[in-house]
Amino acid sequence: MKTRQYLLSAAMSLLVLFSAFPQGADPKTVTPAWILEKQFEQQQEEKKLANTADTFNVFFIGYDYPLISGPLAAHLDAWKSPLNFSFGMETSMSNESSFLTGVEGELFMTFNDQGSFFLMNDMVMFGYSINLKPVRLNMGVRAGFSILDVMGTTETYTGLGLIIGPEASMYLAFAPGSWLWLRGRYAMAGYMSMDSSSNPISQGDDSLTLFSLEAGLAFKL
Repeated sequence: MKTRQYLLSAAMSLLVLFSAFPQGADPKTVTPAWILEKQFEQQQEEKKLANTADTFNVFFIGYDYPLISGPLAAHLDAWKSPLNFSFGMETSMSNESSFLTGVEGELFMTFNDQGSFFLMNDMVMFGYSINLKPVRLNMGVRAGFSILDVMGTTETYTGLGLIIGPEASMYLAFAPGSWLWLRGRYAMAGYMSMDSSSNPISQGDDSLTLFSLEAGLAFKL
């Protein structure tokens, strides 16, 4: 009787042990859960890097040469300066031709015997990017805010306005993740005076036409 009980217990133990592993699987070959989790995290990171590589996402900075005309331009002739810069970011949905968005700041400054001049355009951009390899052509429209501040010996005033206009730019790849870029933009800006004193803006000369020629370097983000 006891022998039968021993045999039955041994059979049940073997059955439980057998069911704990897939049929034909050697326990020594079963991959621990922490290794599987690490492999999954590595695959997700590689996928993330691959997705990032498939987008055109850059930071750019360069020199900006403005050509200004319009009613307000005559009042700004004394404030011409080489201190003109452009900087910002642009992002496309794909590394191939696709929809494009971006932000950009234009900064023009002058400091001389007559005082100081400051003009900044803060703009967003919507357009389309065409990948021609190794050249990328971006076209679109920028719109945003413009701040004009003049502190001279004869007059001081500040203007706040809106700016909008089309643009086209070209990026030429010269190294992995690096580009030379050129841009041309035509824009119109209108201002309202932030001062109660008499100044060109409050007297009706409240608009500018701005054509910008820009060039610089861009780097992948």
